[in-house]
Amino acid sequence: MSAWPSRIKTCETCAAAKIRCRRKAASAICDRCLRLNKSCYFRPARLRQGCQKKETRLESLERKVAELLGQNQEKDGVQDSKKGDIVDRGVITLDEAVGLLESFRHSMLPHFPFVVLPPDITAGELRDHQPFLFLAILSVSATDNQTLQRDLDDEMRSALADRTALGPVQPSLETLQGLLVVLSWSQHQSQHHPKRRYGPQGFFTYLHIAIGLVVELELDRPVDLRKGSPRMTVQAITTEAQPAGVLRAQQRAAIGCFLLSSCSSLITQKKCTFPWSSHLEDFATELAQSPEVDSDRSLIHLVRLQHIAEQIDRISADSNFVGTIRVDTGSNTNLFLHTFQAFQTQLQDYTTLLSPQWTHNNSLLASQLHTVNLYLCQVTLFEKQFTSQLSSSFRVDILCQGLIAAKSSFDALLSNPLGTERRLIYTQWLHSGFNLILSCKLALLVVSDESLRNQPRVQSLCGALNMSQVLKVCIERQLPRVQLSHPKTTGFDYTGWLKRLHDWFQRQYNLYTGSPARGFEMAAATPVAGPPASHPMLPQHFNLTDISDIGLEVSQGTGVINSWPCYSDIYASSNIFGGWMDLSALSQ
Repeated sequence: MSAWPSRIKTCETCAAAKIRCRRKAASAICDRCLRLNKSCYFRPARLRQGCQKKETRLESLERKVAELLGQNQEKDGVQDSKKGDIVDRGVITLDEAVGLLESFRHSMLPHFPFVVLPPDITAGELRDHQPFLFLAILSVSATDNQTLQRDLDDEMRSALADRTALGPVQPSLETLQGLLVVLSWSQHQSQHHPKRRYGPQGFFTYLHIAIGLVVELELDRPVDLRKGSPRMTVQAITTEAQPAGVLRAQQRAAIGCFLLSSCSSLITQKKCTFPWSSHLEDFATELAQSPEVDSDRSLIHLVRLQHIAEQIDRISADSNFVGTIRVDTGSNTNLFLHTFQAFQTQLQDYTTLLSPQWTHNNSLLASQLHTVNLYLCQVTLFEKQFTSQLSSSFRVDILCQGLIAAKSSFDALLSNPLGTERRLIYTQWLHSGFNLILSCKLALLVVSDESLRNQPRVQSLCGALNMSQVLKVCIERQLPRVQLSHPKTTGFDYTGWLKRLHDWFQRQYNLYTGSPARGFEMAAATPVAGPPASHPMLPQHFNLTDISDIGLEVSQGTGVINSWPCYSDIYASSNIFGGWMDLSALSQ
């Protein structure tokens, strides 16, 4: 090593003058300071602590690439777990999926005419060709396994987001069919807020997504009206002809969206965003005339009955109807009676058309027929204040019609095997809840009004109905056959709701009679002769009553629902049945 300590190469004098400093190797003074006879001082150099060679740009890029490769290797396990479907990732085994698919096919599909599965399709084939529909079917079938159901519900939400809002997947019929499956059993979806179990979570959100797919795919229009030459294009767009099987599947899906939207909106008293149209009835007619499966024959009746319900609902929501009808004016009273009788005639025609054997084999159609009959009674008796001043004979006729429909509805529902209720679709679930509520109100109307209570026909029908016993049987059917270590926490708490409804009914009954509700101790009502047991043929000229033909101008206003005066604790709220019955009032 050099004997000289490490110093700066330029002396202080040369540095101040900004002149290059030179010196000989063995000299302690630079040449310039020696020549000018000036002091020459070299400042010691500072020692560098661990100085490393600066990496080049190429070396920097190579280092970053190596770091990224290392991160990918560390996350191999996580990445592998996200590849593949629910079977590949171990959420469910293929054998379990096969069992759930068979359960869906035999127990749930008969209540669901909007999606048809080929009878010979296997779980593996459905998984390969229609993975979203496969996932949807499994998610609604796993109601007996809470953990699996929650996992499948989460998978379903993630897959739906990828196919709609967040992912690049184009809108497809398969996505719509999967949504219809989820919507039809949404009352059993896992709840993230167990304290707010008034209804299915996100039902209307999913419903609007489904309706959006129908509009995007133009499934609400006939094929010849779909975009052949849109206004914003320069050249005409030619569409490929769809196979007949695909067209029928599209028609079923559009009808399913309509029925789910119309029924749920009517009963929960929300705006219907996908109402009846003549195109939907044409779809149902085509399916009935050339059915691929037996359920295709029932779709025309479902569509027409729901159209009648929508027309009845328009009368209910029309505020001008309340303001124009006056019971002291004979013509207006006759107008109201004519309106009711027109709807009543249509429903009687359908009751005659649909024989008991036909409705017995189609629980969805039977449920809708009973509900529309009861809904006409609801609108007539409880939603217009002036109807309480109508003639006693007219009110008795309406009341008896409602009691008969209620008895038929519960006879059909309670004759099903135990456990059937958990397989019913969402519209049937709404139907049963609405029918229970209205039947309670009809029974209480009888005991609260002496003019009605003393009618032998009313007494007989009310005694045959025995609403208190119906509620008890409904509750007993919901109780598990085997004691569970952990109670079910998925889906709507239907058992708890039934118990609160039963308690409410008992309180109201005691209020009017001073004794528990036990039904009238009288002979059962004389059974009404049923229509002939013939297979219902599609009527060629069955036209719905046009309200304009009756002379009523229906406004687009929302109207105000006026409950029967004796039910002060029934008011509108944000629960599954809207203003028909308030759950907070039931829990008091």
